[in-house]
Amino acid sequence: MFLDELLPLIPRVLAAALVGYLLGSIPFAYLVARLKGVDIFATGSRRAGTANVFWQVGRRRGMLVFACDVIKGAVAVVVAWMLGVPELAAIVAGAAAIAGHWKSIFTGFKGGDGMVVLVGVSLAYLSWYILLGIAVGIVTVLLFRRSVFRSSIGIFMGFGVMLALNTLHGQSWSVMFGLTALAMVVITHNILTHADHRPDKVAAIDPDILIEDRPEILGEAARLSEEAILLDVLPPDDESETQRPT
Repeated sequence: MFLDELLPLIPRVLAAALVGYLLGSIPFAYLVARLKGVDIFATGSRRAGTANVFWQVGRRRGMLVFACDVIKGAVAVVVAWMLGVPELAAIVAGAAAIAGHWKSIFTGFKGGDGMVVLVGVSLAYLSWYILLGIAVGIVTVLLFRRSVFRSSIGIFMGFGVMLALNTLHGQSWSVMFGLTALAMVVITHNILTHADHRPDKVAAIDPDILIEDRPEILGEAARLSEEAILLDVLPPDDESETQRPT
């Protein structure tokens, strides 16, 4: 009986996952930054996400990217429901949207951290404690805005509040557990990949990095310049010896 109910769902879940991935792949951060002449993959954290646009391109454009990324996460789940996917299984479509945001087919499989898309996926399961958890997460991000892991800390705090409220009010555990598991995957991905986007790591592997970003090259150039100036002003000792009258 279980298999008879499960098998017809597989094509729907796969179709929802494909739609979710394509929605997640839409690179709003890249497109919005490009409209202002900025390559989001070559500035700041080098991630195509809300935070990088917000700090490197502009506040309004950052908020626009935030709204668009939230919408694509929520729409992925809603489309899954429209295809007849059960409430819990629709989280698969949300996970696919986050994967598309990580590895977009439209930007050479580059992307962002997926935090805001996760917010959109959670908002699709609209409830008061999810809204409160998201609010706590946003406040936490602002409080830790100087930390490179501000998004991860915000997601951790927000979902902690969601889980606590879910427990206190005896809500269904299935959806909340699925969303929390997805959040832990996103946080882990963010922590593991963050080192690849640090300026010192990029400088070590990018042969085309600007000289102004390489202090050791600047130091060597300054030293050579000083020696060149001294040679122009003071001739070498051997030349002084040959020109000295006997």
